[in-house]
Amino acid sequence: MEIKKNLKMKHWILGIIFVVTGVLTFLTMELEAEEASYTTMSQASLPIVYFKTDAGNSYNALHGYTEEIDSTMDCEDITPIGTDRSVSLSINTYGTEVEGITYKVRDLDSGDLYESNEVKDFSVVSDYIDVSFTLKNLIDDDVKYSLEIVLDLEGDKEAHYYANIIKGDSYDIQEYLDFVLNFNEVTFDSSRVNEITNYLESSSSSANDNFGHVDIYSSSSMITWGDLDPYLESDIQISVKDVNSEIAVICLEYRMGAENSYGSYDTYVVNEYYRVRKTSQRFYLLNYERDANQIFDAKNDLVTTTRIDLGITSTTEVNMLSDEDGAYNYFVNNGSLWCYSVSDNIFTSVFSFSSEDTDSVREDYLDHDFKLINVDSNGDATFAVMGYMNRGEHEGEVGVSLYQYDYSDNIVNEVLFIPLNTSYTVLSENAGGIAYLNENKFYCLVDDTLYSIDISSLEIMEVVTDLVEGTYAVSEDGSTICYSTSGDLNNTDTLRIYNMANSSDYQIKADEGDSLNVIGFIDGDCVYGIAHKSDISSDDMGNEIFAMYKVCIMDSEYNVIKEYEQDGIYISDAEIDGKRVTLTRVTKSGDSYVSSTIDQLINKDENVVEDELSVVTATTTARLTETRILLFKAASSTSGVSLRASEKIVYNEKKWVDLDKTITGEGKYYVYAYGRYLQSYENLNTAISKAYDSYGYVLDNNANLVYRRYKSTQSSLSNLSITSSSSTIATAAQTLANYAGENINIASLMSSGLSVIDALKTADNLQPLSISGLSVDKLLNYVADGYPLVAKTGDNSYCIITAYDSDNITYIDLATSTTETKTITAASKIFTEAGNVYLTYYK
Repeated sequence: MEIKKNLKMKHWILGIIFVVTGVLTFLTMELEAEEASYTTMSQASLPIVYFKTDAGNSYNALHGYTEEIDSTMDCEDITPIGTDRSVSLSINTYGTEVEGITYKVRDLDSGDLYESNEVKDFSVVSDYIDVSFTLKNLIDDDVKYSLEIVLDLEGDKEAHYYANIIKGDSYDIQEYLDFVLNFNEVTFDSSRVNEITNYLESSSSSANDNFGHVDIYSSSSMITWGDLDPYLESDIQISVKDVNSEIAVICLEYRMGAENSYGSYDTYVVNEYYRVRKTSQRFYLLNYERDANQIFDAKNDLVTTTRIDLGITSTTEVNMLSDEDGAYNYFVNNGSLWCYSVSDNIFTSVFSFSSEDTDSVREDYLDHDFKLINVDSNGDATFAVMGYMNRGEHEGEVGVSLYQYDYSDNIVNEVLFIPLNTSYTVLSENAGGIAYLNENKFYCLVDDTLYSIDISSLEIMEVVTDLVEGTYAVSEDGSTICYSTSGDLNNTDTLRIYNMANSSDYQIKADEGDSLNVIGFIDGDCVYGIAHKSDISSDDMGNEIFAMYKVCIMDSEYNVIKEYEQDGIYISDAEIDGKRVTLTRVTKSGDSYVSSTIDQLINKDENVVEDELSVVTATTTARLTETRILLFKAASSTSGVSLRASEKIVYNEKKWVDLDKTITGEGKYYVYAYGRYLQSYENLNTAISKAYDSYGYVLDNNANLVYRRYKSTQSSLSNLSITSSSSTIATAAQTLANYAGENINIASLMSSGLSVIDALKTADNLQPLSISGLSVDKLLNYVADGYPLVAKTGDNSYCIITAYDSDNITYIDLATSTTETKTITAASKIFTEAGNVYLTYYK
């Protein structure tokens, strides 16, 4: 009996152990599974692909994407291909095994595939792979195409690389590269400055006080870095931005070191821009720009108890935010996020893709930006990283990543990741205009839709859909949106203000017969205008003139705190600058409007000093102008400053959200200059002005060239087929359509109620452009590019500009069918008196 009892007890004990073991195993497996979804930021792993010249120069570095993206707007570089159609690549694998290489050639506009081939033979030397292949004879000369390189990597992974290519017999860039690299070499050796002085246009009017930005007008001493005595710290990255039979645009990027006054060294990221013309006799330097930005390292950079020294910078604009008391101060520097705690006297490197002991080509790629959302009184911060992810869990992806930083634990946690398979250019202008966290909901504006995402359940809600450019505005802190409920730019009777901070909303209703227009925000105050519908009119081109009789400012409590209204005065445009609203005013003359003086509406006292971070500059002997952040709460001392980095960045793959959204970027014009993307604009006139002032160009959302600053010294068009119509504007539009080879009847389309612009839009292969307010000399490049330019000469009268040279403009007067040649000054006077109204197109 005793034996049986012992056996029974043994069985019970074994059974309990089995159950407990099973439960513990289950729990352990659960914990391990949960734990496995969390990772910290891993090192970069994707190779870099370069193009190579015959002389061995590597240029136009390509960064890899782990998914296929719409690369239409990823077009800052252009790679020239010779008439033999040969392509040479050098791939730096950084130790990652490449198992296969394929390439694809597509039409840049339509995406149609012309060629897809696998590269059979390639050689591997150390961490580099040399690749050569020849494209099929399927591409035309002087036409841009998209080239995709696909690398099959170890572990069944792929990396996609995108480039724009152009084929022609006059695109040999080696001589341009030699010139540019020699010029750069001289800038580091002032004893050789005579080699480049003839290329400079040094002017006494140039400030010559900031190494952060110099140009072709700067003194030779500034070009050669004065007393800074710098040296190269990295290889020079070469990018070809533009090339044709006469001109090349080339950019250089590198890291530079220089000794500071503390006996140590600072590092700078330097970007150089060259626009060079080559003739049979010599080179001409048409433009030169150089930006230098010091990399913040927190060493000796708290120069006073209220000033953080950012050093030499190309701009005084700093992305920064603090808590209400100014105890914790966050700022962005060269793609990294920093925090300075006044009370702890600690600098923290919160988030950075940078990594020590690398060449920094992958880690310091600056196709991302930060959105600082909130800083709490305990130092915790919420921020978003938007763009290309250089390394970590999302390496090679483009998207929006939401993070929360715990200051006391010194840990960054990813709260949410939203992948968006587009280029950084399109994402930066069409996502992140709103990035706001309200307790458990993250609001983000992507293209034309405002989403809210529950960060716990990941439930996605569409808060506002079908937003139309120009009919909404967002407050500076991203917490509030005001938008037209109808989405109609010139026929809105209701504006809705939605506050994401407290989920409240308010509607502004127009009086009977009136229409509303949102202008923007000053701090948290909404600015909007009111127009009588009877005062809204159209010009000959069909452009609406929204003549507002009143402009109002409404505070965050929905009280109207300011109004601007004057008898007989209308506001045709309003632009917010700081706490002021600049008003473009007109008066009514019959059925049209005549320009009047500019006026301003001031929201608040601009002299009131608010508790917020600001930027000041200081001058030193060797480094000249330096940029500094001015704190509004002082530290106890400038000594004993500590430096730390966040202990880890934690990713959770269960927090990835797919919006299933394709970003189109429609309705915007994208301005590029100095070899880089600048900004997008909804207004074409503004985009052209910015491109003209910065010697740049304008693209539409399909990467079609809309405008470029540079033109030939003279040009002329011939074989214009002019068909007289019911009005000179219809005659002008029909001439444009005929010249473009479009078989449409403008007069018939306009008689059906279409405006001249809408009539031209019915054509298959042209995009009409209505331009106003710009002088004709800024628009003659359309003639140079082969597009007739229509100009208004008086009431209901137009001409077509067909030729120009350095002194004269030739045009056809459509009222008399005569050809006139006038000096540019005389012609400009005629066009200006008629309002500087123009019509043309692009393909």
